[in-house]
This record gives sequence, structure tokens and C-alpha cells, in this order.
Amino acid sequence: MKTILVPVDFSKCSANAFKFALETARQTGAGLLALHVVFPNEGVENNVYSAFWIDEYFKQRDQDLKEWVKRQVRGEAAKKIPVRTQCFIGFPVQAIHLTAEKEKADMIIMGTTGATGLKKILLGSVAAGVIAKTKIPLLLIPQKASFREKVNAVLSTDFRMRADRSTIGTLHQLPQLKKSKIHIVHIMDKPGAPDRSQEAAFSQKLGDIKHDFHYLHDLETVQAVMNFMESTDAGMLIAVAHDHSLLHRLFYDSTTRKLAQRVHVPMLVLHDTRN
Repeated sequence: MKTILVPVDFSKCSANAFKFALETARQTGAGLLALHVVFPNEGVENNVYSAFWIDEYFKQRDQDLKEWVKRQVRGEAAKKIPVRTQCFIGFPVQAIHLTAEKEKADMIIMGTTGATGLKKILLGSVAAGVIAKTKIPLLLIPQKASFREKVNAVLSTDFRMRADRSTIGTLHQLPQLKKSKIHIVHIMDKPGAPDRSQEAAFSQKLGDIKHDFHYLHDLETVQAVMNFMESTDAGMLIAVAHDHSLLHRLFYDSTTRKLAQRVHVPMLVLHDTRN
């Protein structure tokens, strides 16, 4: 892992995500790129005179970003981590996508709630847009989540994952998962014995990552996952984005999308190679 992209909106939530990014970078040897998106009409009051000041406004936001990052980087260990900053005039989803591609980012770490109004970064259309637009692993950090060296992780799956080595490599590199076990849960909407024929292939993808399998009968996928996470004291939710998966329904269905608003632990989003 070489580069972690961290969208910043100066909120407490993005500050918490930045802490996670610093710790991830420290343990993986990656560098950080803090990105702040300035909307095209931000700082302009719809008149010709004020439009001349957009360059000055952009420079000020760029300086604000640099100063904000300096305040977040505390301690000798954090100061050794390479951190760059970048301001981008545009809209969040496109800006994050273009920057991630240009910088060849290995991961995006961002908060799950942000400031209100035009600046908000996340859960909602921006998060859904980033998931749909980019295929880079995405770690979503709730405002009150605390970094833990070891977590019980829950991976919700329909066994249709076709992740490549790079995607699976994220599970091997993420510090929180190195000493942890992943509980793979499959929600069955019909009663009956589970089909375990796909376990071997799935295990082969995960390699030496510690894991086990669980099968639950429930018509309500979201509530079933929430209940299972609570029963295992899960500190992370992992999902794979592909059509008709839990993640697809999570962000594009008005009912199941509620899960994202209820999860209070980090959520790691991986992407299917078919996308």
C-alpha cells in the first residue's frame, strides 16, 4: 500500500477518519493525500465583482487545508508519515474519483458523516456515488469510532464475490484485520439446510486470513446483519459491491440504506472485478 486518499471537509468526522488514515499509514508504510473539494460556486455571491475573488478564495481554502492537516499530525510517529494536500474545484464524487485515479490511490478513507449543506461528505449521495464511481477499496469511518488494533469483522456475502488479488490484499494489509478473524455471514431468505459447496472456493480467495462461516434465516437482511454484528461484538463491517449484493441494496434502496445510518463501526467496501 503506497497511497491513501482522505477527503477532508474540516468536520470532526473527517478529523476522526484522518486519525484512522494516519494509523493505517503508519502500520502499512503508505503516504496520505488529504483532499478538500471546493464547490464551483463556493465563496461567490452571484455577481461579477465577487467572481474575481474566486482565486483568492481557493488559495485561502488550500492554506486552511494545510493548517488543518498540521493540527491533526501529532506525535513523532505521525510526523514521519508523508502527507500531501490538494484542493480541487468541482463536485465531491467526481473530484474523489479523478484524484484517486490520477494518484493511483490504494485506498480511500473517509468519514460517514460530515458538515451540513454543500460541504457534507458522506453517507448519502456522495458515498453512494463514490462506491459506484470508483473501484478502489473504501473505508468509511463513523464519527465516534475508535481505532482498535484487533477487531471482530463481519463480512456479509452472497458468495458471488470475484475479487482480484489487489482487493483481497487489502484484507491482508489492513492493520485491524491482521490479528483478527472474519466472520462470514450469509443471509438466507428461505428455510432449509445451507448450501456449503461454495465455502471452499471462498476460503481459497481469503487465503490464510482467519475466518469462519455463518448462515442465518431472515427475510430482513439489514436487521439480520445488525443483530449478528451485535452478537459478535463486531468492530468492522465488510461488504463487496456488485449488482444485487447487500451493498448494492444498501445504498440504492430506501429501506436497506438505513443500515449504513445505523452502523457505528468502520465499514470496508471492496469491489467486485466484474464492475
